[in-house]
Amino acid sequence: MLAFMSPRRPEIVVVDNDHFNSALTLKCEKTPIKSLKNEEAAAEEVCFTTLRPHTTAALKLLHINDCPKLSPQGITALVNHCRCLRELSLSYSLLSDELLKALRDKNVQLETLRIEAHPESKSLPSVSDEAWSILSNHSPNINLVLLSYMSDEEDCKTILKSCIPVTHLYLGESTPASIVDGIDSCCGLTELVIAAYGPHTIDEPLIRAAKSCPRLCAVGLGDCEITSSGFLEFVSICCIRLRVLRVWETSILEDSKLDVLTVSAKVSALLGHTWYPESVPFY
Repeated sequence: MLAFMSPRRPEIVVVDNDHFNSALTLKCEKTPIKSLKNEEAAAEEVCFTTLRPHTTAALKLLHINDCPKLSPQGITALVNHCRCLRELSLSYSLLSDELLKALRDKNVQLETLRIEAHPESKSLPSVSDEAWSILSNHSPNINLVLLSYMSDEEDCKTILKSCIPVTHLYLGESTPASIVDGIDSCCGLTELVIAAYGPHTIDEPLIRAAKSCPRLCAVGLGDCEITSSGFLEFVSICCIRLRVLRVWETSILEDSKLDVLTVSAKVSALLGHTWYPESVPFY
């Protein structure tokens, strides 16, 4: 699917794969586009050559996913050509050293790099520590959003190396517990969402993350269990900077001294506003 929205009119054009090239050419001849999204299409490098100069000067968001005929080199060429690009969203399988190094060009002012990692039949691309370091040094304030749905421990270690400047991390339900245990190595985190963790409580990994990630200000826990005392300790560590905190009420394990209501009151006092855990909806 390819979707375009005109910056001048609330108009959206959606076309199928077979008409990808002609639709892209037609739309770009009429008006420049600021947002380009392509999913599950047989896109090739030649498709993007139809972008007119006035469009490449206006393109700010590029989203590419599941395009097997589009190479990392093709994306790199497009990034070099679109000088106003501010957000790039793509699959981890399309990453390369060449692409990350291209982002350091003085004319590329990327603000957000959004990466999704899904289990695939082919092996993950090899991205060097040097390339990540170059990106980190060139763009120290970049928002690097990583959404991982990987279940293999070695693959998770590949995409969560300490040299990767992750700022927003989402870990899916199949993430191995050993990977969650090491999230404190991602020192630049500002947002952390963990869909599931087990079989033990998440107290220790979360407390270590609070101590090691001084910018952490948004946390969401899904199917994770945390003790009342562990939860209160975590909030105590990062309460000054904590802006978003979402935890299911069923995830907090009560004890003889701290039930959910008591913990909620203490957390509210630490945060400076009323806080309650998320209610589990009834279906």
